[in-house]
Amino acid sequence: MYLANPWGLLGLLGLPVIAFIHLYHRRFPPQYVAGLFLWVTETEVRMPGRRLDRLPITTTLLLELLTALVLSLVLADPRLSEWDEVRHLVAVLNHSASMQGQPEGEVSFREAAIQELESRFSKLPRHSAVTLIRTGPTPLTLVRRGTIEEAKAALAAWQPNAPRHRFAPAWEELGMQLVEESGSILFLTDELPDPKDVPRNLEVLSFGRKLENIAFNAARWTFDSIAKQGQLFIRIHNYGFDSAECHLVIKSSDQEVSRQNLSIPADHAVALNLPIPGRLGTLQLILEKNGDGLRLDNQIQLVEPQVRPVKVALEGLPEYPRKQIERVLRITPDISVNTQEPHILFDKASQLPESNGALWWVGIGPISPEEADLKAAKDLEGPYLVDRRNPIVDGVSLGGVIWAGVQPTKYEMMPLISSGQATLLGQLKGTQTTAFLMNIDLKRSNLVESPDWPVFINNLVEQRRDSLPGLRRWNYRSGEVVRFRLFDPPDRAPEHAVTLVSQAQTRKIPRDSLIEIGDLNEPGLFEIRDGDGLLGRFAVNFFDPAESDLRQLRPGNIPAAENAVTSRIAADLPYTWALWLGTILILLLLFADWLVLKPNPVR
Repeated sequence: MYLANPWGLLGLLGLPVIAFIHLYHRRFPPQYVAGLFLWVTETEVRMPGRRLDRLPITTTLLLELLTALVLSLVLADPRLSEWDEVRHLVAVLNHSASMQGQPEGEVSFREAAIQELESRFSKLPRHSAVTLIRTGPTPLTLVRRGTIEEAKAALAAWQPNAPRHRFAPAWEELGMQLVEESGSILFLTDELPDPKDVPRNLEVLSFGRKLENIAFNAARWTFDSIAKQGQLFIRIHNYGFDSAECHLVIKSSDQEVSRQNLSIPADHAVALNLPIPGRLGTLQLILEKNGDGLRLDNQIQLVEPQVRPVKVALEGLPEYPRKQIERVLRITPDISVNTQEPHILFDKASQLPESNGALWWVGIGPISPEEADLKAAKDLEGPYLVDRRNPIVDGVSLGGVIWAGVQPTKYEMMPLISSGQATLLGQLKGTQTTAFLMNIDLKRSNLVESPDWPVFINNLVEQRRDSLPGLRRWNYRSGEVVRFRLFDPPDRAPEHAVTLVSQAQTRKIPRDSLIEIGDLNEPGLFEIRDGDGLLGRFAVNFFDPAESDLRQLRPGNIPAAENAVTSRIAADLPYTWALWLGTILILLLLFADWLVLKPNPVR
């Protein structure tokens, strides 16, 4: 038993005050007379003043003392630890995918952690509070000061599947805010952190065990739009101490496409390139092996890539640069040369394009076709400054290139390639069009004969392809951000949002020209819907070599500096059993005191 408000015992000081009052307060017994004429002056007893006398032990004195005593106890708020004590258990759960590891014939690490928590729940007093925090790239509070029943429901739905991440933010940024200085936190995991990184009030319990495991490390599905056939690249690693014999099964719509028997040496990987027919839609790849430690990374799903052709127009270009561009475009996949609503327009640099947010424009010099300006143009041999931050010039080195025909320009540009004060390739400012201007005379330059020319054209095409509306990719790894353009910039976005739908969740995504979807750690198939229409499908798979390696896991514990993992918190109940009982008793005592003091009627 303990007192929630010990200061309430100061009310006991009222006991001597009541006794002191009764010591000097004289009460005369009632006298009954037949009439007032019988009450004469001689019957009145007049005393010179009050004097100290022996304390009269009367019923009213006892009742008043007992009332003051009960009132003081009520103010002190006594509580029985077994009856109404409230404790706060703060537990942090390791949300790494390895927590689903399971030794053969035993429970998984996740289930062992849940059993430990349920054991501690059974020892908590009633009305206790539980907080559950999940680690991850972004820590998440599953239950905040909830009931034990709420905590059990959250544990039943908890499925750890995150890639490798830091644990400290979960207990430092969330957990420490919920415990007092005397409290501590429980961390349930499958691997022991470095004791030097563990706070004094953190208790760590690890349920991990060394396990062998095979896992998919990478998978890529490409599609050749000309041959109408796909190519599947996969890499499988054996994180074990012995050679692994397994089966690779490839399915599409529950129909088996391929099956292979694999033998993978210990701590080695095998890479496979497999031809895949077109128009399969989705693929499911399964690794079958007896006694595998982790099933999460033995299965992946892939979505067939879609063809995203880029339309290119070569209007107004002289024959020489046009042929040099066409030569590169012929070896670039999914390109169509079309003058109707092109995605990329190659044109003369002497004529700037109209402002159009859906158009990419590439102007190729000379900027001025005047004879005098052509003669005054300069030929440069470097050195060249290339802005590597822009993917358009990624891989461009310009080694041995003579950049010829450079003319002065009055346009405001962001330089991508420059030499001294001259901008050789720049992006025009002040226009909605994505416009690039090449300050060059290709007839006088050897740029088209260098390896940088196809690299530049290919970068340009692929960047334009990525900027087209629709998904850029269809297969991602856990934790990656999915970015895609919903519409071209000139269009206006309707007010309603698009919806991300999977088997585990449904999420509203704000509708905008460029959409970014993050926090995708749950493997599976996802759909992006616009009302009732389907915008696209993509897959998220678990690929994490560090997390799939279960050979470093081991059990153990790091005790907290405090003896208890729970901390006492204030009760949420406005009234305790003692307060109710004391209040009723005080009312009864006051009523009894009134009955004693109530004058009796004369009969």
